[in-house]
Amino acid sequence: MDKYMIVILYIIGTLGAILNIITFLQKQIRRNSCSLYFLSSSIIDFCIMNVFILMEIITTFNKPLSDRIYSTNIWCKVGNYIMFILPCLSSSYITLASIDRFCISSLNQTLRKCSNFKISRIVISMVFVVWVLFGLHILIGYDRIRDITTNTDRCTVQTSSATVFIVIDGFFFALFNGAIIPFILCIFGLLIFHNIKVSRQRVNFHQYRGNNNTVNPTRIGVNRQNFHMILMLLVQVFLTIIFNTPYIVVYLSTFYKRLSFDSYNLFLYIIFSFIARWFYYMNYCKTFYINTLTSELFRNSLRKQFILFGRHHRLNITRTIIPTIANNR
Repeated sequence: MDKYMIVILYIIGTLGAILNIITFLQKQIRRNSCSLYFLSSSIIDFCIMNVFILMEIITTFNKPLSDRIYSTNIWCKVGNYIMFILPCLSSSYITLASIDRFCISSLNQTLRKCSNFKISRIVISMVFVVWVLFGLHILIGYDRIRDITTNTDRCTVQTSSATVFIVIDGFFFALFNGAIIPFILCIFGLLIFHNIKVSRQRVNFHQYRGNNNTVNPTRIGVNRQNFHMILMLLVQVFLTIIFNTPYIVVYLSTFYKRLSFDSYNLFLYIIFSFIARWFYYMNYCKTFYINTLTSELFRNSLRKQFILFGRHHRLNITRTIIPTIANNR
């Protein structure tokens, strides 16, 4: 069952990430600061699909090929490096999107000005550089070293400070993606709810006082787009917390205490570990389907893209068929 689940997750995750990228590149929504964070996150999710889950599939269906890949020094360094920074980048971008929506939903003009396209591009680039530099210790410290006890090569730290690497690559990685990020997302999700509630109360008050007789259509359009972005984000935040929690529970349970050799407890642990792994991968597959279900703006943008693709495809067919008919005559 596990191998079929992994294949399904790979297909829906890769397809969803591609459609997400296509949609967020559309002119209608690509200038929104939050859509830029979503676009960056979708690109990272696509990379995760084709590194994490693809390697799982290769391991399941072609063990000799996976053994050859894992036995190379390139995978030992670059593979582990990519597998460290990609989830951290994905978590960081969804957190930045939460902060951006908190700013845009705030009544404070200074905070609202922080939510703009130019700032989001700078922040995304800075975060990318930070994680790329932070993970360089893997490229430097990891190597395939001969284990004298088993007389086999294994990918491990080639320095004497192995404990530091274990803390950073293991404990910090799990804590950051499984506890710190969900906690921050929960806080900003509640703050966004509070800002929306206060904003609606203020609008209702002005309407009651008769101060809202003149409406700016442009402002309504912007508010509508921001509302859809907030809705998509809040659902993603909620599911991210749910999908990440089992992973941190499994990791910390093995980090702090040894497993019981009782057959029943071991059986439960194995089942929970598989579910936690599926949930962990679902976290990078969910975005497109959440956006499609929760946002009419996203659905309309995606529909327009399919219509344009269909028209372009029909036009190319027409251009091919007409000359062929003319030549036959």
